[in-house]
Amino acid sequence: MSEALIFESLFLIFLFANIALGFYLYSREAKSIKEHRNKVPHVFSVLVSLDAHKAASDARLHADKVNEIRHLSNLVLVLLLTFGGGITWFSTLLTNQLGNGLFTQILFALCVALAFFVINGLFFAIAKNPEKNSSYLILRNFGSSRSEVSNFFFFVLIVSAVLTCWSIGASYWWILAWAVSAILVIGASMTSRSIAYTAHPLRDGELKSRLDKFLERVGFESKGVYVADSDRLGSGRGGFISGIGTNKKVVVTESLIERLNPSEIEAMIANEIGQYKYQTGFRAYLPYLILSFIFFGLLSYFSAKPWFFQGLGISSGFDANHGVVLVLFSLTAYVFLFPLIPLRNALLWKAEENAERSSVKLVDWNAMISGITKFASDKAGSVTLDPLYLVFNSTRADSMHRIMDIQHLAPRHTRQRDSWLPNA
Repeated sequence: MSEALIFESLFLIFLFANIALGFYLYSREAKSIKEHRNKVPHVFSVLVSLDAHKAASDARLHADKVNEIRHLSNLVLVLLLTFGGGITWFSTLLTNQLGNGLFTQILFALCVALAFFVINGLFFAIAKNPEKNSSYLILRNFGSSRSEVSNFFFFVLIVSAVLTCWSIGASYWWILAWAVSAILVIGASMTSRSIAYTAHPLRDGELKSRLDKFLERVGFESKGVYVADSDRLGSGRGGFISGIGTNKKVVVTESLIERLNPSEIEAMIANEIGQYKYQTGFRAYLPYLILSFIFFGLLSYFSAKPWFFQGLGISSGFDANHGVVLVLFSLTAYVFLFPLIPLRNALLWKAEENAERSSVKLVDWNAMISGITKFASDKAGSVTLDPLYLVFNSTRADSMHRIMDIQHLAPRHTRQRDSWLPNA
């Protein structure tokens, strides 16, 4: 059996296994939601009516169904681009019109990425609940428009920089591409955090005075507490640390201020401070630096193997078109690495757990749990999600998992101080 046929067989096996795995995960999720649809979890029983809980469950089930169709559509598009001849046709079209220069290669890669972006954007829009935005996944994927524009700009820069480094032709091009892309990714993260949301300072009063003293007490240097003009923050929790260095701002939403008491607001801010601590700095970026180094090293290796192209249904002669190679390898990574997503999410969940371990030392953990419960009560927080589905589809734990984690992290002598809390 030739190397090309072996690679082709493995690629197709993983691709169809992804489809099967997606359906299996969705069936587990649907079963979990339906089983708990007719009973509000104890921790939400005072805040969420049974009718509201049923509506949130139905909305989440709809969003998850759309998410599964989105995943299937992405894999179908992968098939169309590879064995369906889409890459060959489109690359030939651009080359005939514009030549095979660097600009053509960059344009090709960006156009293919745009196709996936449009498909995913359409499905996210379909999954969105127009009444309450109650889909947990949608809250995770819709943030500030300025932040989205910034991320798109940096994505274009990264693709352009990688292909420019590749065009140099040196044997070490992939190390250079890795270094440049790493700098741009970190820059994108900092820029997005700095410009994410328009906010105005919290009005002077008792709450502002209390929160300023709280920030001083915990030693978090910032420009103070701000209120977001938008009520939907990228963290999905009503709080966010914007900016870097001494220009940091603690941003909260109007609804968080209206619905939570001062102790609960402090607890939510403490948690965001912990999140900021573990989501910035070298330690936060280290996993990306390692994985991206492996990515570029493998990209350099596979780009020189004819069987790599043949195994994906691509005729020979495209190895010189770096845009095509970059797209092909990215599609391959998407197919082969999908089963490993839980490992990535496990690292992110661990960072979140560390953040909560840090924050429970700063405030009353009961206030933190009650704040999470109140804020999540109208955002599908009461829906019981399947843990396995969640670890494949979310970089953060849902409200119930967070509550249980906080309870386990709290000092043992303070546990179960309030009878309404779920059992540890």
